[in-house]
Amino acid sequence: MKLNENAYVLKKMVRLITNETTGNPTDFSNKLGISRSQLYVEIDELNSLGADIHYDRKQNTFVLGGNIKIIVREPVLVIDDDDLTHIDGGFFQKNCSVLFSGRNELNLAFENSL
Repeated sequence: MKLNENAYVLKKMVRLITNETTGNPTDFSNKLGISRSQLYVEIDELNSLGADIHYDRKQNTFVLGGNIKIIVREPVLVIDDDDLTHIDGGFFQKNCSVLFSGRNELNLAFENSL
């Protein structure tokens, strides 16, 4: 799966789970445009990162357990040197060792809402 397509699928997946409008696993995978087995691979990957996503049979939807919020950030942004001079803070992006030492980490953030 291409990187940007994967980000789109993850964003849509998180939005549908957060709104509790996924439907059953077959409907959910169809909404995302992926196979049912790929759906479970993605859910398992999110769960391994600390999410608690499970299927609620009474509500007929996947739900996010606990007080957790999942934020999916865009994984790829390509900017040429000319554009960097027009972006606020672009100087620091050129010298990423100054402020952006953790740029290569996975772009998923979990937020506890206590």
